[in-house]
Amino acid sequence: MAINKYNISLGIVSAKSLKKQAVIQGVAILIVGAIIGGFGYADIEYYITELPYEIDLALYYIGSLISFIGFVYLIYGIVAKGPQPPPRTVYVPTPTPAYAPVAAPQPQPQVPRCPTCGQPLELIQQYNRWYCRTCQKYV
Repeated sequence: MAINKYNISLGIVSAKSLKKQAVIQGVAILIVGAIIGGFGYADIEYYITELPYEIDLALYYIGSLISFIGFVYLIYGIVAKGPQPPPRTVYVPTPTPAYAPVAAPQPQPQVPRCPTCGQPLELIQQYNRWYCRTCQKYV
């Protein structure tokens, strides 16, 4: 458990502190690489030590590579986003549509059928009688 004057943390690292650590580490790696590469370059140019040329050249290239890695890590620390909390899921109930009451179907008037052929009969209003067009007779 880390305690500082700003907050009490239970081992949970904030995104801001992760970015700050990455920037500090990137700068440190960059400086170490620059020192190693600078030593190799200075020894190549000014013969400071009695090291062979190949070792000086290796120091120069290794220092340059370490500086490049530190620079990349520094940029990563500046632009990287820290861990984001998962998006909160909000459940919104969908309203159910109110349906209009459905009227009961109107019963169809029963049309009498012909007792001979079974076809529907037609009411002839003039005589007030049922007529079968198939059999052509009044029932």
